[in-house]
Amino acid sequence: MKEVIVKAPATIANFGPGFDVFSLALEEPYDIVKVRLNDKNSINVKIVGMDEGIPISVENNTAGLAATHFFEETNLSKGVDVEIRKGIISCAGLGTSGASAVACIYGLNILFGANLGHNEIIEIASRGEIASGGVAHADNVAGCLLGGFVLIKNYRPIDVVKIEVPNVPIVICIIKKAKRTTRGLISGRISLTKAREQISYSSSLIHAILSGNLKDIGEAVNRDHISEPVRSRFIPGYDDIKKKVVEARAYGCNVSGGGSSIFVICEEDKTGEIAEIMKNICSQGGVENKVIITKASNAGVEEINGL
Repeated sequence: MKEVIVKAPATIANFGPGFDVFSLALEEPYDIVKVRLNDKNSINVKIVGMDEGIPISVENNTAGLAATHFFEETNLSKGVDVEIRKGIISCAGLGTSGASAVACIYGLNILFGANLGHNEIIEIASRGEIASGGVAHADNVAGCLLGGFVLIKNYRPIDVVKIEVPNVPIVICIIKKAKRTTRGLISGRISLTKAREQISYSSSLIHAILSGNLKDIGEAVNRDHISEPVRSRFIPGYDDIKKKVVEARAYGCNVSGGGSSIFVICEEDKTGEIAEIMKNICSQGGVENKVIITKASNAGVEEINGL
């Protein structure tokens, strides 16, 4: 084999209270990544479609940087051409950088018969995320690779658990962030009271997913003391959107990943109404946005036959 084509889903990292630990794979949108061997002993990255200024230099592209780490880890010396067909809007907190990185490593693992396990693929792909956010983090890449709801049990070494998810309808208001990353603004300290509550929120979410209760899932993602208070400040109209969708009987609302997109969990028959509320508030505030209706997916990265 000289070429592999991979479908890589968008993800909601942090997924409510699970900062850098929880992730949820989505049915849509997704990227398509073609990984092709070359005989130049070089790594080349190409963006097709919505390139949106995504860097293609190896050290500044998550797929390129991840590929570099793959060759270092495996002591392989062959080159690769990586073509990324964007379906996930970048800089919106939907895991597109992680999708590129993990799809690339997944493809290389197949092409070279490297026999890397899931945790090894996640470890290498997470290093690719340094090109985007300055820090290696595994939540997006793990969720994208495995699908479903993913929690990171351990970072050193990487140890990941996937939990199958029930039908979870999700409405996402996609807003590109003005600030590339807000990670550095998140405090490294939290009070004992808030830490206790955060543990409770996270435990409640895991229990809700295991029990398959949509209302409980929504209510558990609705609360967060770590990421949401910081990242929501950079989203125009966020507090108003959250207030209005909850009033409209959505179960939960929070920031998607690193922002600035907003996701809402609600009953399927409420998705259209919730989408209109989000769209109208953003439009009234002059905020460029795109609202999509999707759902959680138990499918992660997968090889496909064509583009």
